[in-house]
Amino acid sequence: MVDFLAENNLCGQAVLRIVSRGNAIIAELLRLSEFIPAVFRLKDKSDQQKYGDIICDFSYFKGPEYYDSKLEAKPDLQDLDDEFRENNLEILSRFYLAFESVHKYIVDLIRYLDDLYEGVYIQQTLETVLLNEDGKQLLCEALYLYGVMLLVIDQKMEGEVRERMLVSYYRYR
Repeated sequence: MVDFLAENNLCGQAVLRIVSRGNAIIAELLRLSEFIPAVFRLKDKSDQQKYGDIICDFSYFKGPEYYDSKLEAKPDLQDLDDEFRENNLEILSRFYLAFESVHKYIVDLIRYLDDLYEGVYIQQTLETVLLNEDGKQLLCEALYLYGVMLLVIDQKMEGEVRERMLVSYYRYR
C-alpha cells in the first residue's frame, strides 16, 4: 500500500491539509483574543452610556427595526454609530472570518469522513485509515483541534462579547 502521507495519496493529503488548517485557525483565534476591543465588554458606566444604544446582543435579531429606528431618531447617535463602524469594522471582520473558519473546518472534516464512507478515496475507508499509524494520528488530531478551537473561543472570548461583535459585524456589513 502507498505511504499514507505521500504526495500522490489524496486521502492522506486531504486530512493533512485539514489538520494544518486547524492549527492555523487556533493560532489566529489566540492572536485575536488579545485584541478584543474593550468597548465590547461594556464594563464601565461611561462605555455603557456612550455605546449601549449601538452595541447590541442577539436580541437585536428579534426586532432590528426597533434598534434602527432608535438610531435614525437621533443624529448624534448616527454619528457615533458611523464613527464606531469606521474604527472597528476591520477587527470585527477578522473575528467574523475566524469564527467562520471554525465552522468551515468542521464542515470540511465531516465532508472528509463522508467521502471516506462513500468510497471517494479509492482503496481507503475509515477502517483502513485508522489501521494506518499516520492516518489514526491525523484523524484524532483533527477532532482534537476542533475541540481546542471551541475551548479557546469559550475561554478567551466571553459569550456576551462574541454576541456583540457578531451583531455589530452583521449590522455594518
